[in-house]
Amino acid sequence: MRKNFRLLVVVKILIIPLLVVYSLLGASAFASNGKYVKVGDISMYVEQHGKGEPVIFLHGGMGSANSWSYQVPAFSKNYRVITLDSRGQGRTSDASAPLSYHLMAEDVIRLMDVLKIPSAYIVGWSDGGNIGIDLAIHHPSRIKALVAYGANMNPAGLQNHFLNYLRTATPEEMQRDNGSDFLALSAHPEYLPVIAEKIRKMWLKEPNFTPAQLSSIKVPTLIMDGVEEELIRPDHAKEIAAAIPGAKLVMFPNVGHYAIFKKPELWNKTVLEFFKSDITEK
Repeated sequence: MRKNFRLLVVVKILIIPLLVVYSLLGASAFASNGKYVKVGDISMYVEQHGKGEPVIFLHGGMGSANSWSYQVPAFSKNYRVITLDSRGQGRTSDASAPLSYHLMAEDVIRLMDVLKIPSAYIVGWSDGGNIGIDLAIHHPSRIKALVAYGANMNPAGLQNHFLNYLRTATPEEMQRDNGSDFLALSAHPEYLPVIAEKIRKMWLKEPNFTPAQLSSIKVPTLIMDGVEEELIRPDHAKEIAAAIPGAKLVMFPNVGHYAIFKKPELWNKTVLEFFKSDITEK
């Protein structure tokens, strides 16, 4: 118990400020061409960079499009890169419905319809990976390929210390520990208590992908995580990859949940090589 507590303290003290720094760096570099797009019942913040086949990047919980500041330059050289703020997060508005991965996946499909994108590569980190898996299950014809880093197929895939935190976190703690990015970007900072609680409830209950659903995925899939994963059980990525026919598994050494920030060159190289080799061979 004491060990788990110390680990949780390290995660909260070291990781959360790191995310804020990277988000702010991303904002200064890429916010200039952002636009708001009407997507169903929300106004979604969207950025586009580069030309070529579309790649949609989906950020982690309580993050934003700025999370991809280390990926946009590398991918936009040869692809049309679309980054967005998910429902209720960053600069995107929310509606009254409870938050769910399937709802956010449907938002992505609606955005693709608005942008007239028949199909796209989907790249998701953390919550974004869960959204990507939902897309591959329910909309395979719209997905060229799926990349998911730090995803989980059910709440049991979370590490115990993180689950315990979610079960006991007060609204004030959720806002303090997860709200800095939202406060830096949102035009409605007063909404933070609402979205923070929605996120907490979702993390405790979702996702709930069944083995049958995962085995139904037919799109080329790359599942990734770090062997030092702080929030998800490290073996969980192996379980997900094993359940998806033909999925490729990559586990990065000496890094955990935050490889997109901490090892961006290796991360980008791995995904770009997957796009070029594994997919074109199919």
